[in-house]
Amino acid sequence: MIPTIIISIEAWVLSFFLFVAMILFAWLGNTAGKRWRRSDDGKESEEKSGFGSLEAGLFGLFGFVLAITFAMSGNRYETHRNVLVQESNDIGTAILRADLYPDSIRQAFRIDFKEYVEARIAYYEAQADISKIMEARAQSDQLSSKIWDRATDMSKQPGMLVPSNQMIPALNAMIDITTTREAGLKATIPDIIIISLFILALIVTFVAGFSSPGIRKKDWMIIAGFDLLTSLIIYITLDIGRPRRGLINSDVGQEAIVELRRMF
Repeated sequence: MIPTIIISIEAWVLSFFLFVAMILFAWLGNTAGKRWRRSDDGKESEEKSGFGSLEAGLFGLFGFVLAITFAMSGNRYETHRNVLVQESNDIGTAILRADLYPDSIRQAFRIDFKEYVEARIAYYEAQADISKIMEARAQSDQLSSKIWDRATDMSKQPGMLVPSNQMIPALNAMIDITTTREAGLKATIPDIIIISLFILALIVTFVAGFSSPGIRKKDWMIIAGFDLLTSLIIYITLDIGRPRRGLINSDVGQEAIVELRRMF
């Protein structure tokens, strides 16, 4: 999957530029409001009433979009972590069922499984490096096909019915979970939602500055604090939706994959 422009830019960079833009839009809004009031014909009370309702409505809409975006990011993070744990369990089950075979076959299976585990670890440690992701994915697909071919060949041998009946379903689960994993990674937050969130944040600060009669120096500290808090929340929202990189990642799930090394 080719990442979009929004996804390819780091979350902290987007949040930093949003913070600067919000400060700028608050100043632009206040400047425009002062000029508007100078040319007004004494209808200041009506203006305040109208902009007050508009400002409240925009803040509510902004909070609604932010809540939706955060819920989508949290759901994606939770899904990614659960898939990692489930994949670890599926691989571990398949490794254990190799013990049902005679020693020579069991050893061959374990060698293949060890390489497969290392390929899966490399896949998740690649973070957002597309070339490393593709390389690790190709290697893991090749190894899973090799393990599957070995299991199907063994199922045709006399006396291998019981171990094959146990191994084949485990391999099916191990391979099928990769489809779930890939689908989860592709289910990113649509760029249009993120762009809408940014636009709303800028409009809210502009209208807030526009409706303020005057912003004193100490008022800018409050505005900067609000903009900083908003940018921080949006950063967390973006970062939690990118479990392969950033401060909030799927360490618990990745540790479960790494723990499989102890089985060899």
